[in-house]
Amino acid sequence: MPTRSSGAARAGLRWTRRGRLAARVALVAAGCVAGCLLGELAIRLVLGEQPKFARHVVRAPWGIRYNDPSSRYRHRSADVDVEFMINRQGMRCDHDVEHAKPAGRRRIVSLGDSFTIGYEVAATETFSSVLEARLRAAGLDVEVLNCGVSGFSNAEECLYLERELLKYSPDLVLVSFFENDLDDNPRSGLFRIDGDELVVAAQEYIPGGELADWLNRSSVFNFLSERSDAFVFVKESLTDLLKHQPMARVPPKGPSDFDAAPAAGAGKDAIVAPPATPKIPPEDRPKRKLCARIFDRIYAVAQAHGIPFVIMSIPGESPAEHTIAECFPLEEFDVHRPGLEFVSTYDLLQPWNGKELLYWRRSHHHWTPFAHRLAGEELARRILDKKLLP
Repeated sequence: MPTRSSGAARAGLRWTRRGRLAARVALVAAGCVAGCLLGELAIRLVLGEQPKFARHVVRAPWGIRYNDPSSRYRHRSADVDVEFMINRQGMRCDHDVEHAKPAGRRRIVSLGDSFTIGYEVAATETFSSVLEARLRAAGLDVEVLNCGVSGFSNAEECLYLERELLKYSPDLVLVSFFENDLDDNPRSGLFRIDGDELVVAAQEYIPGGELADWLNRSSVFNFLSERSDAFVFVKESLTDLLKHQPMARVPPKGPSDFDAAPAAGAGKDAIVAPPATPKIPPEDRPKRKLCARIFDRIYAVAQAHGIPFVIMSIPGESPAEHTIAECFPLEEFDVHRPGLEFVSTYDLLQPWNGKELLYWRRSHHHWTPFAHRLAGEELARRILDKKLLP
C-alpha cells in the first residue's frame, strides 16, 4: 500500500519534470527572441533601415483586389513616415463616400497603382489631392476619389471601373500608367489577345490566393510589416523572386526611341507621334499590345457613359543612372481621339531631373511630393483648358 510520503515524492517528481520542460521552453523562446533581435540588428547595420510598407490589399467583393476597408497604418522608411487612412469603400480618404453624388458636384475617379494611392507621401500630397485642390481653387465643386491600389495592373483598373466605380457617377475617369503595368497585365491573366482582339480570360485575380488574402488581413503579419526590418527584408526578397523572375524586359529609353519629334510649331501639349516601326524589342510587343487593347476597352467604357477619359503616363526611372523614360505603348494606342486626353509626365519632369528630387532614393523609388505636385497641377491645367468638366 503506497504511503503518503511516496505519493508526495511522485508529485514532486512530476513538478520537477514540468519545471524542466518549462525551463526548456523558456530557453528556446529566449533563443528565438535573441535570434530575432540579432537579425534585426544585422539587417539594420548591414543593409540599413528597410522600407516598411504594409500593403493591406485584400479580396474585393467584385473579384479582384482593393484596399482593406477602414484600415489605418503607417509607412516608414529612411525617407518618409506617413499615415494611411482607408475609408469603408477601400479608397485613400479620411471620410466615407456614398454612391449617390451630391447635387452640383463633379466627381473624378483616379485609378492606378502605388503611385496613385501615394506610397511615400501624405494623403494631401498625392497628385489626386493636388488636382482636387487646384480645381476647387478654380471655382469647381469637385472631389477626386483616390482609388489607387498597390500592385494594380491596367487590367484590374479596367474591371474596377466597370464593376464598381461607375456606381459613383464619375464625371471624368483618370487612369495612371506605370512601366510595370506591361508585366502586371499578362501576369493577372484577366485578358488576353486573340488575333488583334481583347478577350476576357478570367473573372477573378487574387495574387497568392486565399493565403495571401489571409496574410494581408492578419494583424500579426501587418504588425511585423510595419515594424520589423528583418521580416520586411525576407518578405520583399521572396516577393521579388516570385514576381519578377519570369519577366525580363528592356523598356524604351524615352521619346527618342520612337524616332519622332513634335510637329513644327507644336505647343507644350503636343504628343510625340510614334513612327511605323518603333524600336521595341520583339519580346515586348505582345505585352505592349495587350496594354493598349486594355486602354481601348477603358476608353470604350468611358465613351459609352459620356465620360471624358484622361491617361497619365508616369515615366520609369533608372535609380542607378537617375534617368527617366516614357514607356507607354504609343505605337499601339491612338491618343488622338475625341473625349481622350493623354498626359505624358516625362516631358513635365525631365526639365527638373537632376535639379529636384523626383523619386525617393532610399526606399521604393516612388514620386516625391514635388513630382506629385507637378503632375497634379498639370492635370488641373489640362482639365480646365480643355473644359473636360464643364
